[in-house]
Amino acid sequence: MLINGQSGDSVAVLDRGLQYGDGLFETIAFINGNAPLWGRHMARLSAGCRSLGLPRQDAVRLAQEARQLLHADDAQTGKHVIKIIITRGEDGSAYFPGEGDATRILYTREWPQRAAQQGFEGIALHRCQTRLATGSPFAGLKTLNRLEQVIAAAEIKKAGLQEGLLCDADGFMVEALMSNLFWLKQGVLYTPMLDRCGVSGVMRAEVIEQAEHFGMSVHEVRETPEMLESAQAMFLTNALGLTAVRAFSGKPMDVDAVPVKIRNAIRQLFS
Repeated sequence: MLINGQSGDSVAVLDRGLQYGDGLFETIAFINGNAPLWGRHMARLSAGCRSLGLPRQDAVRLAQEARQLLHADDAQTGKHVIKIIITRGEDGSAYFPGEGDATRILYTREWPQRAAQQGFEGIALHRCQTRLATGSPFAGLKTLNRLEQVIAAAEIKKAGLQEGLLCDADGFMVEALMSNLFWLKQGVLYTPMLDRCGVSGVMRAEVIEQAEHFGMSVHEVRETPEMLESAQAMFLTNALGLTAVRAFSGKPMDVDAVPVKIRNAIRQLFS
């Protein structure tokens, strides 16, 4: 783990990331020492820093520190994950932010062993009762405020599953717990709008771009989960790839109906 470029494993108790969730994070896939979606991650991080008024982060320095970690962990080959956390640091009084330096944290973790198998076989998706608040000025960003997701995760775990569909306060679909959602209906690809809450995923943007490249229509919509009853296929995306949905709320879904061109494009990205 690197904290402001130095090896360490602790941050100050008064760090605003701990006190108020005042910060951002990125979870980045590295394949043989390279991050296929690095540019998208850095663009979102920069947008988040501007939105929160955090100091601009040097993408070159972050890349150097990420590779330093991979080298130190002997993780320069194969698949690995690096998480970057940026907080406002310690400066400030109560809710009032200061003008001091940000805290920069990077650490590595192993690639989830179940990811590849799930991506091939598909997963069952729980319909969460937990709702996401709407109207956030930080919709689309990956802030450190994840309490809604923590409560939803407990609900999903109780249901004996690993992923769930989250709706907003008005009952419209937003995303899955750790992923963005897509569904296919009559050859058209749909994904929820993220203008009121949710995370604008880097892989979500990649899938939309790939789908349009292949001539597929993609629509961002505000719909309730009942729309999924007539879907041909569903799949989830996050920084680590694409996972098909084999069942939603007990309804079987056709894993093989996930567009092959998109599936192959994402697989090629991580090859």
